[in-house]
Amino acid sequence: MHKHARSILSVITFVTTILLILSCPFAFSQSKTKKTISIDNADSLLYNEAIIKNAQRLLGNVKMTHKEIVVFCDSAWSYSSSNTVDAFGNVHIIKNDTLHMWARYIHYNGDKGMAKARNKVKLKDPGLTLTTDSLDFDMKEEIGYYNFGGTIVDSTNTLTSIVGRYYSKEKELFFKDSVRLVNDDYVMTSDTMRYNTETEIVHILGPTHIIGDSTYLYSENGWFDTKNNLSELLKNSTVRRGDTQLEADYIFYDDNTGDGTAKGDVIINDFANKIIITGNNTSYNDFSKYAQVTDSAVFIQCFESDSLFLHADTLQTKPDTVGVNQKIFTTFYNVRYYKNDMQGICDSLIYYTNDSITQLYNEPVLWSENNQMSADFIEVVTNSEPTNYIYLKNNSFIVQEVDTSKYNQIKGKNMVGHIIDNDLKKIDVNGNGQSIYYPVDEEDYIGVNRAESSNIVLYLKENKIHHISFIKSPTGVMKPLLEQASPETRLEGFKWRNNERPISKYDIFRDKNGTPVPQLLPKSEIRQTLPVVKGLREKTLSGPDIPIKPE
Repeated sequence: MHKHARSILSVITFVTTILLILSCPFAFSQSKTKKTISIDNADSLLYNEAIIKNAQRLLGNVKMTHKEIVVFCDSAWSYSSSNTVDAFGNVHIIKNDTLHMWARYIHYNGDKGMAKARNKVKLKDPGLTLTTDSLDFDMKEEIGYYNFGGTIVDSTNTLTSIVGRYYSKEKELFFKDSVRLVNDDYVMTSDTMRYNTETEIVHILGPTHIIGDSTYLYSENGWFDTKNNLSELLKNSTVRRGDTQLEADYIFYDDNTGDGTAKGDVIINDFANKIIITGNNTSYNDFSKYAQVTDSAVFIQCFESDSLFLHADTLQTKPDTVGVNQKIFTTFYNVRYYKNDMQGICDSLIYYTNDSITQLYNEPVLWSENNQMSADFIEVVTNSEPTNYIYLKNNSFIVQEVDTSKYNQIKGKNMVGHIIDNDLKKIDVNGNGQSIYYPVDEEDYIGVNRAESSNIVLYLKENKIHHISFIKSPTGVMKPLLEQASPETRLEGFKWRNNERPISKYDIFRDKNGTPVPQLLPKSEIRQTLPVVKGLREKTLSGPDIPIKPE
């Protein structure tokens, strides 16, 4: 090209550039009240007021800056009057060299500090990465918003939701609608959740399910520390691990030590042994499998056609080393229990699930139909087929009510009661046997028989004495009936204690003086129809499964 022609072209290019700069104060000027977006680089810069007023078209390797923010893109429109930019293609925004955002399109408002990103949006902050198709980000407050689905990933968790809010300065994230958090240990789904990326604490703000390999948790309010493995559940909460499920108004749990506490309408389900324990105050340890329940404590053992309801001041449970899932239940102070075919009271009681043995201590009394059994110690064995046993040891005494003034009575050192089909069929008296018995001729009593023998065998029919056999050296005398009770019709130590007998599952609540205490059994009579696991398909205690953790 001719040297003169090249000089003219250079002058035209220079003049054109000067005119563009003078006509677009947006590019490099700075007012006293705000700083405008500056253009640092572009392969080409076009300006034509006839097409778009106060706008520049930037093409190729575009770089712009605004305060501490840098914008890179393939092309852009910048608008001087509104201090805004529309950036297209491989858009990358950097703030303070720490916060990065990418998208195919971003509209940035310099005055408001607001970036609206669309299409394959990715935001990266130290500690997390957010991806979505639509994100509004307030660069001044460092707050991000998405309303049409997003995913956040940090070092241990992947979280998705329909609606999300990210507060970068506070390291807080808020999620709503189809919230799902996944890590190596569990999957959490929720309606509403808040999460802190620094403390790694999840705040439960709505119905939430957490499913692990062998653990299930449901709650509607509380928090879960994913870093330190602590949790506090505050509303309508359920925790299930293996064959044990806990429900309560309040639950605190330390996964490191296995220690937990639960308060308010506590229900513990032992699915393997078909046992429910309830109360208002519980402490437990997942490692030792020890638990203690106080304050309106109730023990329920579920059978096919009936359930046993027991109340005591304190209930304790621990594993029995004799077998898997076998446990020892200890109850003490003011023990009362009710079952349709048997009722009892004592000071303390121990139940072994392995061999279905129940031991009653300190002035125990049992009632079955019209039979009252007492001794210093009573043991009930219900695992035998077809016969179960009741062992009465030391100062054994059985009283059978005939009518309001007549009582058949058997007294001895030790006794063994034979139970077949839930009925007491036979009683063996071993040592120092004494009896008072009202024999019947057809339907009339013919007298009162008082006899003694070291060993006595009683046969019962329909829970009434049908026949008595005196085994060794019997002595006895038959006397005529007396209209009123007299010492001759009472063995020493006789006491008819029917006023202490629990008459229903509601009557297990009495104070130490035996006075009935009006008290409702919690949660629908403690679910004699066995409970449904929250969030799972409806099955009863006899067979609900832990939900499988989703992939």
